[in-house]
Amino acid sequence: MSSIAVVIPYFQRRPGLLATALQSVSRQTVVDMIQRVIVVDDGSPRPAKFDIASLDPGDRVHAVLELIERRNGGVSSARNAGLDRVPPHTEYVAFLDPDDVWLPNHLEWSIAGLETGSDFHFSNFTHIGQSVGAFERAGYLTADQHELIVAPFVHRYEGNMVRQITCRNVIGTTSVVYRFSRARNNRFAEDFKFAGEDYLMWLSLLPSARSITFTSAITANCGEGVNLFSGAAWGSDHLARRLLDEINYRSHLLRSVSMDDDNLTEVKALLDDNRRAYLGNGLSMLKRLKLSVLPLVIGHIVRNSALRELLFRRV
Repeated sequence: MSSIAVVIPYFQRRPGLLATALQSVSRQTVVDMIQRVIVVDDGSPRPAKFDIASLDPGDRVHAVLELIERRNGGVSSARNAGLDRVPPHTEYVAFLDPDDVWLPNHLEWSIAGLETGSDFHFSNFTHIGQSVGAFERAGYLTADQHELIVAPFVHRYEGNMVRQITCRNVIGTTSVVYRFSRARNNRFAEDFKFAGEDYLMWLSLLPSARSITFTSAITANCGEGVNLFSGAAWGSDHLARRLLDEINYRSHLLRSVSMDDDNLTEVKALLDDNRRAYLGNGLSMLKRLKLSVLPLVIGHIVRNSALRELLFRRV
């Protein structure tokens, strides 16, 4: 039987979120395939050990539950720390964020796709407060345009995945399961702490992937804990840092990723949107007399050549 390791980066303030996530792992229909669950407490204000200790015996995974406690280094670094502890014989790695939950068939359908020869699998999911799946809400992925290979919900992806990721991404990290045995050295980009790190990881897996599969049914629900991406309010330092990561991420794509002309045009347009949003966010902070934005923005401009180019010369 193939083995699965689950990697959970943890940084939360509310009690009980991790316990609920771990309960959803223990309720998987193929729970016997899970050999290890690795929780990386990334200097969380609410320690992970409290949620783990609160679990009822029936909600504990019958696998090795490993807790890594460390100083805060960001979500990419935390996921990488988890990947570093995955046993080398492990066939598959699945990611789960601590405020998200899997539905019971999540791993079953993911493994069904991977065992057709796929090396990368992702699934439909819902955001908090939504009942419609991310595929349908975004309108970027229509299941019936891709071959159904395992009834009723598992499809082989047949489009341009580079363009899917870089321009119309619908891949949620909590929905990803991939063949670790073919990509043991792939890691998240730790320079990107607020945006882009997951997209770059998926792009790094594409060259070795023989095929890509996905589950069209919703198999995960994303929760309401600390969220570095969606939790950035307009006119905040947090949003400024996230937009800077998006600018750097898309600048990296233009320099380093092979894309067709249409793909390049879309990425450049998104990059220009990021630039305008970065400036607009800074102006909003100034209007609200948040003078802390001045050293932040000046520091970003001084240290970042890509940002200087984007601010003063249209791409």
